[in-house]
Amino acid sequence: MRIHHLILFSALLLFGCNSCSEKREITDEDVAAMQKDMIAESKKQHEREIKDIDKFIRKKGWPMEQTSTGLRYWIYEKGTGEKAENEDIAFISYKISLLDETPCYETSDDNPKRVVVGHDNVETGLHEALLLMHVGDRARFILPSHLAFGFTGDSGKIPQNASVVYDIKLLAAE
Repeated sequence: MRIHHLILFSALLLFGCNSCSEKREITDEDVAAMQKDMIAESKKQHEREIKDIDKFIRKKGWPMEQTSTGLRYWIYEKGTGEKAENEDIAFISYKISLLDETPCYETSDDNPKRVVVGHDNVETGLHEALLLMHVGDRARFILPSHLAFGFTGDSGKIPQNASVVYDIKLLAAE
């Protein structure tokens, strides 16, 4: 939310009000300063998010690993099936919650979600997560906001800039 306020405030300062007697052009220096401020605020937001994720993992005592993108994962029940691959049609049951453990969404083994791995319009982190799984695996994933719903949230239960926790079972990958 803070980054949106910063952008709005910066725009108001740069564009001024209609009643101002003197209009001024926006210079390259103005744009560069605004970009620098936005990048600094984004880095602070990212650092806070990583600290919150680390704190959550410590509290839970989960032995999670991390990918190069920042996805955290723990495959806590090993399946015996094939590994999911790009373009597979995956059927998953899952529970999604926020780091404060607020439940958001849930499916079941009887009513799974269908995802075309690497192609469907779902969170980037979900595609990455599925590629780490074998059929029958149960795993927990923490998707930082940039791999989940980002600056906007989902206009429903997941707020903007929220990390989400997925508990997933990969039922099938065809």
